[in-house]
Formats: sequence, C-alpha cells, structure tokens
Amino acid sequence: MRATLMTVLMFPALLFAMTPAGSEDSQAADEAAAAAASKTDADDEFKPPPGFRPKKRGKFIVYCRKEEVMGSRFPAEKCHDETGIREMLRSQREDREKVDQIRRICGNREACAGG
Repeated sequence: MRATLMTVLMFPALLFAMTPAGSEDSQAADEAAAAAASKTDADDEFKPPPGFRPKKRGKFIVYCRKEEVMGSRFPAEKCHDETGIREMLRSQREDREKVDQIRRICGNREACAGG
C-alpha cells in the first residue's frame, strides 16, 4: 500500500523534473510567478469578493456571508476580517495553481495512466 501511494505521489514530481528547462510552459510559469511576487495583496486596495457584505462590529469592520452548514437546512453567517479573507483568497489561489499544474502534467491519459 505504501509503495503504491509513494509511486502515485512521486510520479508527477518525476514528470515535472523531466520537462526541459527552456520550454515555453516553464518560461510562462516563471514570468507569472515573477509578476505575482512583484504585486502583493497588501499593495492594492481591499475589495471583498462577491457575496461578502461589510459589517461594523464595534470599531472593527468584518465581512460576512451566509454559508450552508452540513446537516442543517439553515444557513450560518460566517464573518472574517480583512486579513482572514486575504489568507482565504491566497490559499484558494494556491490550490487553483496546484490543480492547474496537475492538469498540465496529466493532460492526457498516457501521461498519468500509463497507457
């Protein structure tokens, strides 16, 4: 079981390491990473994502939205401050980049399934 799991986990890393360094995909990825590094989230004005409404709680402003709770028919209101929303958006962006990387590596059936 461990050997199978390790094989599955290491296969994408091996494919990524075997791609030529001068390929267009790697150059585009490097340029996108450099652009993202030069522009940080803290530099621009904060604008909450769609669905979040600003609310004032004392002297603080929080951004809330209603979310479905597993096992209940009633939505619950979840509130986050600005740093919490920035962190949530950053983690979503990282997850999206990981999925895109896996799609690039496993773009066809022969690359990942072995035939």
